[in-house]
Amino acid sequence: MWGKLSGGEEKIAWIREIYTDTYGLILAACDKELLGKKLRRGNVVIDVSPKFYGGRLVDREELIILMRKADVLNLMGQKVVSLAEEIGLIHPQAKIFFENDEGEKVPHAQMYRFEIL
Repeated sequence: MWGKLSGGEEKIAWIREIYTDTYGLILAACDKELLGKKLRRGNVVIDVSPKFYGGRLVDREELIILMRKADVLNLMGQKVVSLAEEIGLIHPQAKIFFENDEGEKVPHAQMYRFEIL
């Protein structure tokens, strides 16, 4: 159901844009397959919630544009975290990993942009 839309690139991620006076643009993004799943890391359980991540589906190009604009990134999943690494927003050692129900590792990363005055 969610894949290529006519004439466009394949949709790869769910995103939610949150605009705040304090933090600027916060972008939450997850791989489209992860929405609604629960992930674990030790005793910590993360719900990849539609309320947080499930705003709208985007393709790779739109995701790049939005990630470059964002002041804060909250990223979950191999596709979105790898893309942020590829464009230089996330350092490879800045990731932590959760596990899905199949025991596969799922990367998570956050980025904060600071302005030094």
